[in-house]
Amino acid sequence: MKRLYEFTLKKKEKVEKEVPDVNKDGENITAKKTVEEEVEHKFFLRRPTRRMLDEGELYYGVELGKAIRAGMITRPLLHKRYTNDGGIMNDLQQKAFDEITKELREIYKQQEEINVIDEKKRTAAQKKKHEDLDAKAKPYLETMRRYNMAEESIFEDTAESRARNKAILWWVLFMSYRDDETPFFKAGEFEDRVEQYDEIDDGQDSFLTSVVAELTYNISLWYFARPNSAEQFVELKKNVSQLDEEDEEDEDKKKEKSPKIKKKLKRNNFLKLC
Repeated sequence: MKRLYEFTLKKKEKVEKEVPDVNKDGENITAKKTVEEEVEHKFFLRRPTRRMLDEGELYYGVELGKAIRAGMITRPLLHKRYTNDGGIMNDLQQKAFDEITKELREIYKQQEEINVIDEKKRTAAQKKKHEDLDAKAKPYLETMRRYNMAEESIFEDTAESRARNKAILWWVLFMSYRDDETPFFKAGEFEDRVEQYDEIDDGQDSFLTSVVAELTYNISLWYFARPNSAEQFVELKKNVSQLDEEDEEDEDKKKEKSPKIKKKLKRNNFLKLC
């Protein structure tokens, strides 16, 4: 089984350890005591096989059909309505977005050619090229992320969005593994795994809940960006984290400006009263 991405979470557990002690005769001895420590637990996302990819696509299609039959509007139909009103993006914006998508695919393709080479065996030129490709991808990722956020707010209640969320859950249930290569969700059919997922979601075990949250986050990233290696996964998460930090900084700057605006308004009101 090939591993796509690994991560570790810590859990407080009672463990038996040998610690220095003194017996009743005053002699130094080694005693066993039960202490509480943070123990590391490793998990990983398995690399999907061709069969899994086919089954995942089939599951998405089935869920999409269910949503449409239930009366949910589809993205093309909703998009058509927006297009008739001027569209979400004009032709130039759509063309630019398509170019960005094309550029990102080419960047990931070039990175993959470098990633197959052991990091210790890479030349200085190859390492420099990998760094340059990361820097080149960053603004494209930011543009796509902002577009996706705006698009999802519009298309969140479509049949495709519902099917996508169902498909991500499917991938979470079948890509999630413990370090010993046992499935995180008990082996079996989809419904058996969903049952365990619901038990964790409804339960009181904060550690298991945090594991599921981390698995879901990572698999959602994979679902949208499709990194092909652990290295690409790490770079993707680093870029997303940087973008999130930049958003937080922007929000902080807006908050800093807010009091000044309020003071200015108060000053204007004071002048009016005078």
